[in-house]
Amino acid sequence: MTCVQPESQPDENTYMPPFRLSRLPTLLITECVLVYMTPEQSANLIKWAANSFGTAMFINYEQVNMDDRFGQIMIEHLRRRQCDLAGVETCKSLESQKERLLSNGWETASAMNMMELYSKLPRTEVSRIEALELLDEMELLEQLMKHYCLCWATRGGSELGLEEITY
Repeated sequence: MTCVQPESQPDENTYMPPFRLSRLPTLLITECVLVYMTPEQSANLIKWAANSFGTAMFINYEQVNMDDRFGQIMIEHLRRRQCDLAGVETCKSLESQKERLLSNGWETASAMNMMELYSKLPRTEVSRIEALELLDEMELLEQLMKHYCLCWATRGGSELGLEEITY
């Protein structure tokens, strides 16, 4: 589903097509989207998603740790390109990312930065990936990956069968 960001408070028809799928387990994914919305707008969207689906998982890939020097350089670089991150204040830490999901109606929330996620990949897969492209700036990649995260939240999680997944 795609949507246009509304200026007003969303209702049940704002983001949904005319047919309702709210009874089916649903996966919602956002990728560097919420940071461009004001905190209030993203909270409204997150809350709408939590309240619209009985059994759902919300996955968000977004910036994190934006208060440190590297994060500030990222913000300055984007501003010079006329790219304003209206919701960057919600991207301070993994805890702030989780809290945003929990305070807007999700039952569980977790988050990890991309470097942590990368370290959990099987070594054979990491070697395969690293062989695809010669990377001579591993330190820069690590810094960048520490400034992006994967956050996920669930509602009706026992219906999703997620307890069987380990990482």
